[in-house]
Amino acid sequence: MRAASLAIVALLLCPSTARAQSPTHAFQTWLGVFVQGRVHGRLWVMSDLHHRMYGDLSPYWSLVRPGLAVQLAPGMFVAAGYAWTPSWRAQGLAFEDRVDEHRAWEQWQHEAPVADGLLRLQVRVRQEQRWRPAVSDDVGHRLRLMARVTVPLGGPWLLAVWDEVFVTFNDTSWGQRAGYDQNRLFAGAGVWAVRDALRFELGYFNQHLRRAGNPGGDLVNHAVMLNTYVAWR
Repeated sequence: MRAASLAIVALLLCPSTARAQSPTHAFQTWLGVFVQGRVHGRLWVMSDLHHRMYGDLSPYWSLVRPGLAVQLAPGMFVAAGYAWTPSWRAQGLAFEDRVDEHRAWEQWQHEAPVADGLLRLQVRVRQEQRWRPAVSDDVGHRLRLMARVTVPLGGPWLLAVWDEVFVTFNDTSWGQRAGYDQNRLFAGAGVWAVRDALRFELGYFNQHLRRAGNPGGDLVNHAVMLNTYVAWR
């Protein structure tokens, strides 16, 4: 399993050749809540909720992603679920002006201490099937590879850095293009409000989005990100 984790980290660190030379930059705010806990035996809940806003705090993207997971070993899970992701393509749009996207998703996730316990490494591989029924019947297939490192600082404090690469497998009539899709990078600080049960992380988030054929080039979102993690065992 360590070999698989290291392979994913190496892939994330490889530079993409698909990135545009002169991207458009934007500023946003991203909020998230992650919930993970045991239901019974090896069955766990693994779900999250997100709300993302433009610079004027009007809605940009929301996401409701419930899921269930099976624990294979300490720190290792396979999971699957559904996601609803309404989005707004411009600032100031009303709720009914959204574009609805639906997803089925499956993932493998592993977290373990490394460097003699000085760090914690988490790797995640997620496959998504995406569709927008109001636009067409096309289903887009996408792979997401994430690596996260947490550095305990003593007491309730920690540092967190993670990177996630998105790769798509096919073109769709609603806009997905095969190949490199996007990269997400986060760096920030965290604090345990309740040890092993409630944690907050605040930091800088960078999202690079490929926009093939767009006259404005690719899009780079710079965001303040605040995530809340709720867990039980």
